[in-house]
Amino acid sequence: MEWLGATRDVVIIMVALTSLAANIALIIFAWRLWILVKSLKDEMAPILASVRRTSETVRGTSTIVGDAVIRPVARLAGLAAAAQSMVSSLLTIARGGIR
Repeated sequence: MEWLGATRDVVIIMVALTSLAANIALIIFAWRLWILVKSLKDEMAPILASVRRTSETVRGTSTIVGDAVIRPVARLAGLAAAAQSMVSSLLTIARGGIR
């Protein structure tokens, strides 16, 4: 019986030491993870600022392109459609209303 009690005591001590080592490893892991998250947060701030500036530049450029290029082209397309409709109507009238 003495042997069984000694074995039990050794197993309890080994489980306690293993549990202690696992808890220490978990604390170290959590600490390193916190440092990593903090580091990523510090590095992401300039990247996000750069992305924000780029998106504002793209927005401004698209506004300028819309005002300088797309609006006149759309107006010209509308005038061309109106002219085509007018010519078609005049030709229909000139033929006596027959299409």
